Amino acid sequence: MDFNISEKIRKGYSLDLGKLIEDCFEIYKKTFLIAGLGFFIVAITAFVLYAFLGATLIGVSSLSDWAIQMESMQHEVGFIIGNFVITILFSTLIAPLNAGFLKLCLLAKRNQELNLGVIFEYYKSKYLKDILIGAVIIALTSMVISTVFQFIPLSIAGFFIKLIGVLIQILIGVFTILFVPLVIFANENYSEALQNSIRLVAKKPFHIILALLVATIGAFLGIIGLCIGVFFTFPIYTAMVFSIYDNIVGVEAYNVLDEIGQIEE
Repeated sequence: MDFNISEKIRKGYSLDLGKLIEDCFEIYKKTFLIAGLGFFIVAITAFVLYAFLGATLIGVSSLSDWAIQMESMQHEVGFIIGNFVITILFSTLIAPLNAGFLKLCLLAKRNQELNLGVIFEYYKSKYLKDILIGAVIIALTSMVISTVFQFIPLSIAGFFIKLIGVLIQILIGVFTILFVPLVIFANENYSEALQNSIRLVAKKPFHIILALLVATIGAFLGIIGLCIGVFFTFPIYTAMVFSIYDNIVGVEAYNVLDEIGQIEE
């Protein structure tokens, strides 16, 4: 484990919300056009793929059918298995893109050239295996919790129990928020990155949750712009994740020259 990270885990660290927002906005201003275009391409591709997999694995032929059949199908074994397969596929497809968006933030921080290709860079990176394994572990954990809570009967008590399930899933996302940055910037394997993400976030959970909440609100402000604007505001969330990592661990030690040999031939 990196000495700096182990010291942060052992002694803790300071985190200023104002500085996080300021750093996040500075990164966002430099990346929103390219990142927004990237999010748009990814969203369209994901929508088409999701519709295809939904029709193939679950047997839903349209969005209206999906909405009507969702409630009755959610307890069926076929639906649950199909949902697991789709979730795993999407998590493995999206995780390298997440790494690419974070790399874009790093380049922006260093005032280096930005290009769309950076977003897709980690599909052929030496970090791909760890990114994928960690993403699958996170997705499966969240899916198991979601599936268990689906079987709780609908009632007032059941509603609150299901709400607890949703909160647990959100917390899983929050406590693993540093997983990808730790893999690509600190060169940790998936096991180290997952454990250290949880340990680091546990030192300042409320600060990090508040920062992510601010970024989430900012991201969805794009809905005001005829919905399509959300593609160009959503990158603010990635910029916040990068800023959180940078303020906790720091990216100063990350040397772009170290990437020579990073891309697998």
